Amino acid sequence: MATALVAAFGIAATMIAAAPGSLAATADACDTVASADPADAAKVQVDAVGALKNLKVDVREPGTTKVLATAGGFESSVRPGYPAFGVRHRSAALPALAALGRYALDVRYTDAAGKTVRCADSGELRYLPHPVLALNPLSEPVSLEKPTATVTGKLVLRDPRTRVETPLQGRPVLLKFSGRANQEIYRSTRAGGDGAFSASITYTAKNSSSAVAVEAEGAATLTTELPVEKRKVVIALDTPSSSSVAPGYESSFRIAGKVLYRGADGELHPLPDADLASQGDICEEWKPWGSRCGTLTSWGHTFTWDRYTMHGDTVLSVTNYPGALLDGTSKASVTVTVDRTVAFAGLKAIKDASGSLTFKGTTRLGEGTNIEQDLYRIQHSADGKTGWKTYRSTYLRRTGSILRTLQPGTYPEGGSWRVLFEGAKGLEPVTSPNFTVVNP
Repeated sequence: MATALVAAFGIAATMIAAAPGSLAATADACDTVASADPADAAKVQVDAVGALKNLKVDVREPGTTKVLATAGGFESSVRPGYPAFGVRHRSAALPALAALGRYALDVRYTDAAGKTVRCADSGELRYLPHPVLALNPLSEPVSLEKPTATVTGKLVLRDPRTRVETPLQGRPVLLKFSGRANQEIYRSTRAGGDGAFSASITYTAKNSSSAVAVEAEGAATLTTELPVEKRKVVIALDTPSSSSVAPGYESSFRIAGKVLYRGADGELHPLPDADLASQGDICEEWKPWGSRCGTLTSWGHTFTWDRYTMHGDTVLSVTNYPGALLDGTSKASVTVTVDRTVAFAGLKAIKDASGSLTFKGTTRLGEGTNIEQDLYRIQHSADGKTGWKTYRSTYLRRTGSILRTLQPGTYPEGGSWRVLFEGAKGLEPVTSPNFTVVNP
């Protein structure tokens, strides 16, 4: 009999009734749209501006006043994104009608004043065989340890009068999963001889949701959330070794680390496909080439975050974007305190056999790499306290080596030497400790 019904009626599409012309707030304002429930043609659905009290829908032979059945037992739900017809009401199943076909729907309900509102011809019931989708429960939840989910279900043609279901063999079925940032991932399949279908997806830490939508022509879209076991994400820093760093003003420095998750065994494991984000990372002025921004790079479960700062103190954090399989993130934060004072180390003046005086040592401005250059003065004092005189003005890197030479006869003997940095934009002036001449 089911085969005959398919031949006679085909696959009935969901009816979408035209909305009545008036939505005026009067007792007779028929602000309702009725139709067959797209998921079950033996049920009626009514869309309205709000919840309807004492809602009933009469199923009537078109062109007559003969009522064949009355739908009741409605349950209402809000329709987000539908400001006009924002509440949907779904009825209990109708008693079996005598014949398949198309029937008129008359809505009646009680308004706020207690008056019965009747809305004739509010829609059409397509009481015809229609495709129905059903999903089977997942055998086990999805997790980072078991990330592959196989979704199975059936596609059948259901007779609303007899409830007989016939497999729709060979019909295409489309499954939509959620990837990163809710981007849809499609899996196409076909129903088998018994109407069964299946499709698999392997989740990663980047999948934003475990939601899946199943579609087939003529059938109501079926949506569900796959069960998951979430895991906590832990971000561990390799560089710096502590939770603070003191880069020099206008310095490049790096934050590096690993992304892990705590498994069902309680141990930490590498998190593949980490989806990292930086916080507190502002772009900073870097003349004359414009601005510099931090660069966060990740591969596998490791990451580096290259930064440049001529900025004030701040807090930088690395976190992981939320995911369907993740139960929050223990983000890694680093307190950045900008060092604005150049430090000198290993300073010495070496006089060789020819009489040349060579100055050696290093400059250092905080952590990181600083290749900017400033003016430094090499000075001498007879008593090491007063009367400092400059014998060489030179440009040196803020972090780098010092190697400068005075020729014989161009400098005094004895006394003390020092290196003076008079300061620059964003940097403090500083004078090195005194040092004396040594022989090689």
